[in-house]
Amino acid sequence: MTSSNVSIIIPAFNEAEVIGSIVNSILSAFPESEIIVVNDGSTDSTAEEIVVSGVIVLNHDHNRGYGASLKTGTRAATRDYILFCDGDGQHSVEDVRRLINECDGYDLVVGARNSDSHQPIIRRPGKVIMKKFAELLAGTTIPDLNSGLRIFKRDTLMRYLHLMPDGFSFSTTSTFAIMKSNRKYKYIPIKVKKRAGKSTVSQLKHGPQALLLILRLAVLFEPLKVFLTVAGVLFVLSIISFLLDFFSTGGIADTTVLLSIATIIIFMCGLLCDQVSAMRREKHE
Repeated sequence: MTSSNVSIIIPAFNEAEVIGSIVNSILSAFPESEIIVVNDGSTDSTAEEIVVSGVIVLNHDHNRGYGASLKTGTRAATRDYILFCDGDGQHSVEDVRRLINECDGYDLVVGARNSDSHQPIIRRPGKVIMKKFAELLAGTTIPDLNSGLRIFKRDTLMRYLHLMPDGFSFSTTSTFAIMKSNRKYKYIPIKVKKRAGKSTVSQLKHGPQALLLILRLAVLFEPLKVFLTVAGVLFVLSIISFLLDFFSTGGIADTTVLLSIATIIIFMCGLLCDQVSAMRREKHE
């Protein structure tokens, strides 16, 4: 894969400290690529720093979010592949080049952060919980759920762009969507540096939002797995309740009846959602 077939999208929000050097280094390394910088309503001098010849600059009139910036850049891109590179100085030109060189034939290639990469200690517990939850729903190991360095086949990404959130969960959601739709993807180890400036990601605020989005995507792509799990738990509880009733009173208590009815309702809802999900996916395939 040559860089001339790649659109490189760099989202930026109040990154005046490093965005100029990032844009210049990307432009120098990949002069044939289409480079798009999305200024997400920055209130510092980011807008002035990204006025560089050969770079397309798109401006949001107010801060709309990380995912919204990526969607704006994706819709404006014209090349066959789209590479996302964070504008905070974490990613190296060498890793960007590796992803471009190895993306041919894949719908998604993700730069998976290795053990030597910088990672704030305070975020590690939240990332572990989110990763394990996503792996449980996906049914497979996910080396890096929300790495910001990734490259998509544009046609594939456009099919699922309507599912992507405007916030920081874009990376997580796109990973899950590609995996659950049986697209071809792979991971490449990368090393990230400490970001410049202060991150606006909040574990308490954005963590639960990301978990909810993953659950919603699981219901969209594989609803039976979610509903059957719930129905299975209710079924086991109804059996236990029945045995307790039988050996203690010889009859059937209201609790057992309610648990049994709930099991049937959840199971039937799962079948219905599975059919709706199949029709919705077919519409976008």
